[in-house]
Order: sequence, then structure tokens, then C-alpha cells
Amino acid sequence: MATHDYVIANGTGAAVRSDLNNALAAIVSNNSDTTEPTTTYAFQWWADTTNGQLKLRNAANSAWVVVGTLADTNLGLATLASPSFTGTVTSAGNISMTGTGAIDVASGTAAQRPGTPSAGMIRFNTDDTTFEGYDGSAWGAIGGGGGASGGGSDAVFYENGQTVTSDYTITASTNAMSAGPITINSGVTVTIPSGSTWTIV
Repeated sequence: MATHDYVIANGTGAAVRSDLNNALAAIVSNNSDTTEPTTTYAFQWWADTTNGQLKLRNAANSAWVVVGTLADTNLGLATLASPSFTGTVTSAGNISMTGTGAIDVASGTAAQRPGTPSAGMIRFNTDDTTFEGYDGSAWGAIGGGGGASGGGSDAVFYENGQTVTSDYTITASTNAMSAGPITINSGVTVTIPSGSTWTIV
């Protein structure tokens, strides 16, 4: 571990050589030390061995920017090809995908839905074998098993689940239709607004 002020002081040949060697040792070790270099420069590297982080000095030479974790593969940064993430990934803009692949969305039972969902969430419900989305107040089917299908080019059959496993409110001023029999689980409520109708055939 070594740091240096990168100023070679005047001195005897041996002293200057020692100072140069110390400067080179700091360079090849990315200024690795438990404390930051006493003299800093814009875009200077520092391997902070106390916190286990690789840091880069900002352009204004006023603060350190954490680049990654020293002990992690790729410093803990995502690879260009096939990156893997944990936790929540947030994007402030649009997400554009090209190619002929697909999005593999989260899937699970109704009981495994997010505890605090937000409007716009999409997942695959393995209980009903349908895709579902959260509109801000309730989960609802958005396709998949509910789409029309049939033999050949026939689009005749609309399929729906047989069990209501979570509270649901029919959208105001609209009607709903289901193929029965339908079971509403204990403690679950289906709300039909005034002026709306739910028909089970």
C-alpha cells in the first residue's frame, strides 16, 4: 500500500530515486491505503482499503466517486453481455429492446404478489395461468389465458379462472362477465359499483 504527493523533491541521487520509487509504487497500487492521499488531483484513483472500494476523484477535485467494490467480480458492476441484477432496477426513461427475444416477467401465485404493489406492475399469475397487472387499486387479468383461442385459425374460446383469490373492484360504468362456476375465497370481496353488472354464465 502506498500514496504519494507526486512531487519529486530535490535531494541526493539516492533520495530522488527513493522518492521516484515511492511515486511509482503509489501509481501501480492505485494509491491503495486506509486513508485518502494527502494531496489529491482531479480523476485520481484511490483504492480505499478501509471500506474496500475503488474510488475516483471528481473533475472538480472536491470529492471521491465510488466506482465499485474491490472484492467483487468486475468491481460489482454489470457486464455488457448477460448482466444479472438483484433488488430494484430503476430507469427514469424508456426501455428499448431490439431483436426477436422476449421479456421473462416475474411469475408466481396470487399469494406471492408484491406486498406493496404500485400501478403499472405486470406479472404472470400461476394460479390462473394468466398475465395480470395492477391498476393502482387491484390486480386484474391483462391477457394470456383470457385471450380467444381455438383450433387452427379459430378464435372462439375465452378462458377464465375459477377462483377469486383477492379483492377485486369492477371498473366503474363497465360490466363484467365470467364463465362459471366461480368460487370467491373466504375473506375476499368482489365490488360491483352502482350501474355495473357482473354476469356469470
